[in-house]
Amino acid sequence: MSVVIVIWGFLIYKIVDAFSSESTDIAKTQKANFKPPKGIQKDTFSLAPVETDPFLGTVYSKSKPTSQNANATYKSKSEKQWPDIGYFGTVADKKSTSSVYIVSVNGQQYLLKKGDTLQNLKIIKGSEENIFIRHEGQTKKFPIM
Repeated sequence: MSVVIVIWGFLIYKIVDAFSSESTDIAKTQKANFKPPKGIQKDTFSLAPVETDPFLGTVYSKSKPTSQNANATYKSKSEKQWPDIGYFGTVADKKSTSSVYIVSVNGQQYLLKKGDTLQNLKIIKGSEENIFIRHEGQTKKFPIM
């Protein structure tokens, strides 16, 4: 019984204290004088070339261009420009033997079958893992994304 009286007394005290007029007015505090800084200078830095590995202590050596790089440059000039292609998988009916491939060309998705041609791209063959596409005489393999 005494616990109940203490709890009720505490609740009444809190209610009376909340509505008393002796509380401090927060709205009457002073106005803050905030002035943003005129200009912040950015920290500038430069990176020095690294000559040794700081953890292993090994010395780095600049790689010299090899004849393979010259061949790669020659190959890249002969390759045609391919559009942005993504392969997202297949859709197949259990009763049908042909599959429909979900292919993205330049951000637009299309449903294509084997032998279909779209924007000079021809579907050669495909599986659940990858698809082969021919573009201007060149064939490339695109794995599923």
